[in-house]
Amino acid sequence: MSWTLYRWTWRLESSLFVGVPPAGSLNRCRLYVPARALWGALTAELARRRANAFPNYATEGTALHENARFSYLFPAECDGKHWRAWLPRYEERDGLVWRREDRPDGKHDLTDRQMRLRLLEARPGTAIDPDSDSAEEGSLRETECVLPQWRDIESPVALVGYVFLQQDLPQLRDLTALFLGGDTRYGLGRLCRLDMNQASDVFGAPVQYNDQPSIHTNRVLAHAQPSDRFQKLAGCLELLAGWDRTSAKNPLVPINECPLWAPGTHVNTDSVPWQIDSRTGIWCVV
Repeated sequence: MSWTLYRWTWRLESSLFVGVPPAGSLNRCRLYVPARALWGALTAELARRRANAFPNYATEGTALHENARFSYLFPAECDGKHWRAWLPRYEERDGLVWRREDRPDGKHDLTDRQMRLRLLEARPGTAIDPDSDSAEEGSLRETECVLPQWRDIESPVALVGYVFLQQDLPQLRDLTALFLGGDTRYGLGRLCRLDMNQASDVFGAPVQYNDQPSIHTNRVLAHAQPSDRFQKLAGCLELLAGWDRTSAKNPLVPINECPLWAPGTHVNTDSVPWQIDSRTGIWCVV
């Protein structure tokens, strides 16, 4: 069965928290949404919509694993007509920078610090001691969140990415609202889908279809498996973990046993074929 590629855009309706390991009392936030987090949010929403009794999360999650492949979602701004995504890039001289997808010359690149200033806010919080009904000692913290509005321009924040579908999933295509990330019970992470249009490439990178779709690029736009094929890369290695509530022994499990190349890593070749792992969303060399 053939695959079909779509580009979809989700507008951020409330602040979004997609966490990374904290720094002291600061709960840090990613500027993008990993595919595994997106899969989890879609699985939960689809299961709850179909449920007559207890939601069948396993069935919905397996169906998405078998019939869909998700790219990461990256922040985007509206230029008046189109939503333009900002993509991470590791440059050998400048480190991590962000470049808007319609500006390939790099003249308007932003440093990671500049990008975080445009997108993030810090929300204070503390735990309450039930005995004294006051702040518990040592519990004061701040949580970074992606704002629903860009700080410096009159544009809402959207998240743009791609999805490969092996067969038409009407329940997925009809889904227009989603809660994603942490603290969704407190109203965080509400997304509204603006469009879902058929596409021919992934952020400008050509795509080929065999048994599994592959993306041909030398710029990794997800966490990627290390490979002996590459002798020189510009990027960052990160050990990735996630929650698995079906595991009774330890719900926090590593996504991969070895560190992964972070989004934006540059490979020293012209083009590399990558496939998206069905369960984790990690990119692997074909």
